[in-house]
Amino acid sequence: MRVRSLFIPLLLLIGACDVIEAPYFDPEALAQLPADAQCLIEAQQQPDFDPAPGSVPKRVLLEEMTGHKCGNCPRAGEMAYDLTRVQHPDRVYLVSIHAGPLANSSPTASKYFTDFTTEEGDAYFTTLNQANAVPYGMIDRVDQGTNHNAWPGFVEARLQETPISALRIFNCYDPDSGSLGTVVDVKYFADAPASERLCVFLVEDGIVDWQTDYSAPNGSPDIPDYVHHDVLRGSLNGTWGQPLRTDSNGDPQPVKSGETFTHSYGYQIPDHFEAANCKIVAFTYDFDTQEVRQVEVMPIVF
Repeated sequence: MRVRSLFIPLLLLIGACDVIEAPYFDPEALAQLPADAQCLIEAQQQPDFDPAPGSVPKRVLLEEMTGHKCGNCPRAGEMAYDLTRVQHPDRVYLVSIHAGPLANSSPTASKYFTDFTTEEGDAYFTTLNQANAVPYGMIDRVDQGTNHNAWPGFVEARLQETPISALRIFNCYDPDSGSLGTVVDVKYFADAPASERLCVFLVEDGIVDWQTDYSAPNGSPDIPDYVHHDVLRGSLNGTWGQPLRTDSNGDPQPVKSGETFTHSYGYQIPDHFEAANCKIVAFTYDFDTQEVRQVEVMPIVF
């Protein structure tokens, strides 16, 4: 069974003509639609998303809470980078959340003037950070703590899990307008409770800016050209995402094995974001336990 969050009849987009050829929509009419609607139409031209149980490996979400004024955070950042880029590329994905007092910016100063915080990150720091400190890591929101040396063991354990869901991300980005459309397909291989949700993040990689590093070799802890990886920039569907299934009243409903869901979103990329370095991170999770079921990542520019 397939459930869609947005449906636009293709016939409304077809102009009068004698012969209709694939892909069965009028490009001019398509261009007049919002970014999320455009992307959904384009995504409908893709092959059906129907992975078989056991065909998709478990992927792990590593959420690293940090701050640009945290002098101990670079070592945790190095561990996060190693886990996601060296040890387990395409299996472990990073979201770097700048939050807490050490993430505060100094807008009128000559350094630490960039504000990397988000409303979502502030909420996660308040509700999920059991130590109320940075650096702090969450591995699928099951294992967590300030000791970054423990993260590899947590990651290895989670990679052995059998996923109950799979995701596919389809992005449509217009560099002229900065508009982004994103479509996320989700299929479940097992029944899941009504607390099951989908969360969709925008992250930006490769941001060069200030960072405090107590182990800096030049004697000064203030690093002007530190590279910040996979920084959380915001959510496309709210801090806590959205239920996979709802009834006519909008109340969350259990998910059945074999069901496929499609959700679409529109987002305006701010001018100061480097679109070529931005990615969509989508993950399913249980809102009651916060356990992340599965995660997928896709750049917005190819």
